[in-house]
Amino acid sequence: MTTHVKPAQSILVIGTGLIGTSIAMGLKAAGHIVYLSDVDAAAQETAVRKSAGLAWQADDKSISIDVVFVATPPSAAAAVMSQAAKQHLAAIVSDVSSVKSSVFSSLADVDATQLARIVGGHPMAGREVAGARAAQSNLFVDRPWVITRNDHTTDNAVAVIKDLVTQLGAVPLERSAQDHDRAVALVSHAPQIVASVLAGQLQHALDSDVALAGQGVRDTTRIASSDSALWSQILLGNAKEVASQISQISMRLDQVAKALQTGSNVVVLQALTDGVAGRDRLPGKHGAAKTDSALVEVRLEDKPGELARLFAAAAAADVNLEDVRIDHSLGRMTGLVELTVSTAKAQALESALELAEFVVVN
Repeated sequence: MTTHVKPAQSILVIGTGLIGTSIAMGLKAAGHIVYLSDVDAAAQETAVRKSAGLAWQADDKSISIDVVFVATPPSAAAAVMSQAAKQHLAAIVSDVSSVKSSVFSSLADVDATQLARIVGGHPMAGREVAGARAAQSNLFVDRPWVITRNDHTTDNAVAVIKDLVTQLGAVPLERSAQDHDRAVALVSHAPQIVASVLAGQLQHALDSDVALAGQGVRDTTRIASSDSALWSQILLGNAKEVASQISQISMRLDQVAKALQTGSNVVVLQALTDGVAGRDRLPGKHGAAKTDSALVEVRLEDKPGELARLFAAAAAADVNLEDVRIDHSLGRMTGLVELTVSTAKAQALESALELAEFVVVN
């Protein structure tokens, strides 16, 4: 039996941070009427200006809302979802919290008829910067958006949210709350802790030591710049699963530390080899399996137009760039640009770049 999905024309977004405002921008661009609400009037006004949505007027009873997206911090999500389900009696209500079990547990006393319209959601997307000013209408394009059900969620409610998620460019994936929380502890929450603890080691390090920092430490600590207050809520909301992951990582690091002290190459080599094998399991572009790729490194002058010229040369050679990374040189106005391309195209790209007078590093 095919479920008929009714297009949702009037959408209320509660919480106007990065995620909420990005949802508003994307759905507004898709042709929906979007209202925004936030307990912080200044944040709401910023989001309204950024998204071209409408400020929500709670006392305007003439507006019928079809869908409510709750984009508040996890600690407030359950209460806001419950309130939204009571106030908007025909609306589907979904959240964007990166924890699911604790949010659903807090909804235990909500009436079953309201729970039927509540759908758990979690877009696996974000940025290191927070707030409406950092919002992007394309933030969710090609990103997984996890959908979870409570015991009463209807198929129609799930279908409505999946339809809107798809309109945002995301890929909806259904998971149970327990499976979701276990997975994000591994691929999202534990990495945040590891990055933050590693970055914390730099705080009181000698300036002369920090001056030697290269792309490696920048890559591994990038997400340490995320919103600390929000992340503390996220981690505590998924405490059991995150603690389990951190304990396993800590145990492995302790093994490596002891091996280094005793000069045991076997343990150190195994840890590094396991890291290579684990990283190779990460999905490739668009979630597909990884394909054979090669790295082409180019020394680039740090001046306007050079990166655009590099991309133009690659396009002229009919080479698709799978990934790009830039490592700025210390004390020189140059940078090393690493271009990831299919192995079959690597030689053609090198030849095209050398013809365009770029310095290819062999």
